[in-house]
Amino acid sequence: MGYNLSYGPPPEEHLSPASSAAPNRSVGPPGNTTQDEFTTVVLPVLYLVIFLASILLNGLAVWIFFHIRNKTSFIFYLKNIVVADLLMTLTFPFKIIQDSQLGPWHFNSFLCRYTTVLFYANMYTTIVFLGLISIDRYLKVVKPFGDSRMYSITFTKVLSACVWVVMAFLALPNLILTNGYPTRRNIDDCIKLKSPLGVKWHTAVIYINTCTFMVVLIVLIGCYIAISRYIYKSSKQFISSSSRKRKHNQSIRVVVAVFFTCFLPYHLCRIPFTFSHLDKLLDDSAHKILYYCKEMTLFLSACNVCLDPIIYFFMCRSFSRRLFRKSNMRTRSESIRSLQSVRRSEVRIYHEYTDV
Repeated sequence: MGYNLSYGPPPEEHLSPASSAAPNRSVGPPGNTTQDEFTTVVLPVLYLVIFLASILLNGLAVWIFFHIRNKTSFIFYLKNIVVADLLMTLTFPFKIIQDSQLGPWHFNSFLCRYTTVLFYANMYTTIVFLGLISIDRYLKVVKPFGDSRMYSITFTKVLSACVWVVMAFLALPNLILTNGYPTRRNIDDCIKLKSPLGVKWHTAVIYINTCTFMVVLIVLIGCYIAISRYIYKSSKQFISSSSRKRKHNQSIRVVVAVFFTCFLPYHLCRIPFTFSHLDKLLDDSAHKILYYCKEMTLFLSACNVCLDPIIYFFMCRSFSRRLFRKSNMRTRSESIRSLQSVRRSEVRIYHEYTDV
């Protein structure tokens, strides 16, 4: 089975911390030439679309968040996701050039050493922060009077800094240890550009990131179930007081939906390549199918940069209010409150007039 130098490569071929597949494969789709239309035309167009959309949406998000203070841990986590999404977006032009075969032959060495590492480091950074957001929603709904240190913005900043430090610690050795001299014979196989220590580190990071994804997946599901159960029980006794908590439940649904849409398909598709003995059991046709599945599910993971702004809009009231305020629009609730205020004023004036 062949693999092009794209994001989501096999562990023996690529530098990325998330890649996994079989060793010593050729470049490009299995059973096809390197001029495959799917790789050289369809994928570059798709990535160009989400690149432009991400620049627009996340640029708007940066502009809005610039005017919002770090009042809560939730807002600070969202700001970190914006940064990770923008850094991830910056890698798209390089993938477009590489897939469309517009760059020079040694261009792939740059991808192996820098852009692929940056892509995956920020993808898993986003995954971790989505998990932290779900925990934050759980604490605010189920345990609103817990340890005050867990809700402080200082604790949030320290925790966020730790996430970035850990992700940088995992990514930098992949960058440094890809120090081989590129030639036409090894340029299509990133593993040949690595030192022996780099190969071992790369393999270790694969399993670390896979475990990270599984932990966040379990946390997301657990928090969603816990919040839903708590709201269901409390709504029976205090229907009027549970409306705010219902909004938190709807908010975490958005996080779960984005997470399952973007990241779950890719990690499920990677399973056969995470374990080499499973990969050896597959024939060429199966490898070809999995190649296209891998590329499309990886594209879904990249689409996360465009779907995260949906989280900002539906989950962050400050974000939506600022957006409507800047666009001279009002939210539906604000419009209703304004209309009710006008009606109360009209009633008061009517009564004053009739009393006279």
